[in-house]
Amino acid sequence: MKPTITLDQAKKQIDTYLADILTKLPVKPTATSGSFSDLECDHNDAGPHGRKETSRGYDFGDVPLANKTEATDAFRTFLTGEGFQPVPEGAGSHSEWVRLKNPKDNFLAVFDGTSGASHNLSLTVVSPCVWPDGNPPT
Repeated sequence: MKPTITLDQAKKQIDTYLADILTKLPVKPTATSGSFSDLECDHNDAGPHGRKETSRGYDFGDVPLANKTEATDAFRTFLTGEGFQPVPEGAGSHSEWVRLKNPKDNFLAVFDGTSGASHNLSLTVVSPCVWPDGNPPT
């Protein structure tokens, strides 16, 4: 088991990614998701127990389709330019989101509600699984 960044460092990186992404979007958020959502990693990976992932994001409300399309293109262009790569969609996934992951640090950025059928556009950044204090238990 290897050390990771701390949960606090992950939260700071999320805020940096969110701030950078927001400067590139032609739409502005109507609300933030507020505090970070910290979850145990066991629910979605087979790694050692005790690690957590955290996330935070913004809602943009009901954005007209033309603005969603422009915002989605800006999101994708900016993040792929920063080295993020598309996450392959599995069976049962929906087409209303764009998911991009940074292979250097495994942070995931999700732009959800991008189709005309959705009534809410949102942006979330999720950390990889980390040890809360950066070190695995001894």
